[in-house]
Amino acid sequence: MDKSEIIKIVVISLIIVALLNAIGMSSNIHIKWMLKLFTGFSLFIVILYWKTIPYKNKLSDDNLKKFEAVGNICDPIFNLFTNLPKIKLGEYTEMNVAPLVVCGILILILMML
Repeated sequence: MDKSEIIKIVVISLIIVALLNAIGMSSNIHIKWMLKLFTGFSLFIVILYWKTIPYKNKLSDDNLKKFEAVGNICDPIFNLFTNLPKIKLGEYTEMNVAPLVVCGILILILMML
């Protein structure tokens, strides 16, 4: 199974779980708690990866391996939103919107749980 296929399956499963929860199919407190924990951890990892990208070349070998492992998961998700326009911050500076969209989706899922 390709990495991008795994990412698509994970994203689709998160959306399905959020929708099932929104319509009341998951009323068990332990299931909700585990889903909140997983979604919160995913949000933390996405933000940490997003903020570490500029310092990729300065990471130690051990941390670089961890960074690349997380990058194999986050990059295909970010690539789903590549056709969104970038936010212009200055004359020569632009910000990629994909991490913001992914964080927003994860926050919405957390709010629905």
